[in-house]
Amino acid sequence: MRLENLLYDSDMLDDLDHLSARLAKLVAHTQQLVADQKSLQAQLTQVQTERDALKAKLDLEGSEAKALHKKVDTFASEKASLQGSLDLFKQEHTSLQEQLQSRDQEVNALREATVQARQRIEAVLERLPGASQTEEPR
Repeated sequence: MRLENLLYDSDMLDDLDHLSARLAKLVAHTQQLVADQKSLQAQLTQVQTERDALKAKLDLEGSEAKALHKKVDTFASEKASLQGSLDLFKQEHTSLQEQLQSRDQEVNALREATVQARQRIEAVLERLPGASQTEEPR
């Protein structure tokens, strides 16, 4: 019986060695998982920090974009107003040009009428009795 106990003890020791080896592997694997978890947690913290920085930058750029859109709208409104004023000035300019042209035509017509009237008056004066044969200076 004593030999059986030794065999039993030997099998038991083999089982314990096998169990010990498995436990050592399990502990090593657990330690590796803990190290991986810490590494992943550090990466997560870094990514969250980067995300927060990018969100802040995006918010700032969004605010700047809104301000620029307001400026663009203001400039567009001013441009429309100035374009309206320009159109009015162009219409006024065109109207004044037409009036000037009309006045020029009237002046030319009056000059022509003055010349014709002067010619008639001179013709009448020449036909009057006692009119001199020499022309008087104008």
